[in-house]
Amino acid sequence: MPAQARGTSAGDHQAPAEDRNRGRQHAVGRARHRDSAHPRAGSGRRGLVRLEADDALDRVKGALGERVTDAHLNHGQVDVTVEPANLVEVLTILRDDIALGCRFFTFLSAVDRSTFNFDDDNEQGGLEVLVHLYSPEKIWHVNLHVPLDFDTPVCPSITGVFKGAEWHERETAEMFGIHFTDHPNLVTLYLSEDFEGHPMLKSFKLPARSYVKDWPGAKDPDEAAAGGR
Repeated sequence: MPAQARGTSAGDHQAPAEDRNRGRQHAVGRARHRDSAHPRAGSGRRGLVRLEADDALDRVKGALGERVTDAHLNHGQVDVTVEPANLVEVLTILRDDIALGCRFFTFLSAVDRSTFNFDDDNEQGGLEVLVHLYSPEKIWHVNLHVPLDFDTPVCPSITGVFKGAEWHERETAEMFGIHFTDHPNLVTLYLSEDFEGHPMLKSFKLPARSYVKDWPGAKDPDEAAAGGR
């Protein structure tokens, strides 16, 4: 008699390849149901719970109290203003308070808010240090504004709280002329030791704009003076 045709009968299990394909389809389906606002919010590996902006502001006010002079929302992020003397303590609370969880240091820089007038730069605005933190678990952002004296801008170093701020402070020191007390190695990062001035201040005059070189490809003096045009 002829041999029975090979194949899978109605009562047999599916082939292994089909089981693997079905597993992949289920995995794709689970991924599509994750929180679209945060790709990992639906993962079972970490319990990510988004902290709404209003709740974040309330927690900041409750935890920091009078250590900050102002706290408000700015485009969904919390903005706080803190005096230099309280900066290190405020950052430590934001990092260590489990209800806040701002363990991720993003950057430190500065802003020159003076008017664009070389004679009256210290009349309005002034300098401020800006620090940005993020909470990987609570998924919220906080910006710290630290106003400084324009004539003698001094700010405590935050490297004791966030080691990664060391290079940020070095860059800010040479670009804005801000001195960070207790910094472990406040030497220039980009500029030479004999460089004069601080390029990110509005009062800094660009020396390259003070003269125009003759165009070397010019064929006559008038063309050279016009830069080759």
